[in-house]
Amino acid sequence: MLGFGDMEIVRAEGDLRLLKIGCRGNREVYCVLGDGPTKHYEDYEDALDDFNLRWMKSIYGD
Repeated sequence: MLGFGDMEIVRAEGDLRLLKIGCRGNREVYCVLGDGPTKHYEDYEDALDDFNLRWMKSIYGD
């Protein structure tokens, strides 16, 4: 479990990043950065789906 304000890079491909961030109340959220607006997710699977979709679009186009 990450402490408040701590961050861990879960995946990185080119300009894309999937981060895990420690929040208040002993929670962790996931953040997807790059190739679009930054989005935050409570669920890892949702964040990973967004990361993979952005990665595929960056490789293969729309």
